[in-house]
Amino acid sequence: MSDFLETDGEETEELRRIPSNNIRTFRKDLHLTQEQLAENADISLSYLADIEHCKTWISDKTLMKLAKALHRQPFELLVESLKNEEKTNLHAISDIIYNEKKELLKTVSEICDRTIQKITRA
Repeated sequence: MSDFLETDGEETEELRRIPSNNIRTFRKDLHLTQEQLAENADISLSYLADIEHCKTWISDKTLMKLAKALHRQPFELLVESLKNEEKTNLHAISDIIYNEKKELLKTVSEICDRTIQKITRA
């Protein structure tokens, strides 16, 4: 068997950790208890607890149910979330772009106003 297909316990644990962390984070973001999420996703509370504690792998059917209950796309449960620092940087960049856009629109508006005034005076 090729090395590519072989995995050890640590790799398997890491594969479980990502969706586990995401599900828990998204659940808490929505202020849901495990019981509420389990009910909304139509899965057992013990199964959800096992998923969140990395004790079991999530099935494709359960992935779809949880994604829907969490108002997320299924892939969002499977990919590692941005770290807080990265989120902060993205928010800062977004704020800069927003402010620059606002200033640019103000400048364009002033140029348009001056041009219209020149045309109407001529």
